[in-house]
Amino acid sequence: MSHIAFADRAGVIGFGLRCPTGALSIAKYSNLELLKSAVAAVARLAHDNETLLVPGLPEASNSDHAIRALVKFGETVRSRLQAVST
Repeated sequence: MSHIAFADRAGVIGFGLRCPTGALSIAKYSNLELLKSAVAAVARLAHDNETLLVPGLPEASNSDHAIRALVKFGETVRSRLQAVST
């Protein structure tokens, strides 16, 4: 079973078995704890010191910049997960 890390337009990162409507997938991985660890290692913390954010996404001035930030973040997370798998 794969778990999914996803983010909404505000950059808030969540985890689940499915990507909710309106959110975009960041990465999928079978081990939830390793997925959370890989995401947390490169995510930004919100002001509440609990909420994980995709760097660059909340302040993106338009949808193109937002997608670029999400894609870059996803590539970094997937690279970290691949390094753990080998």
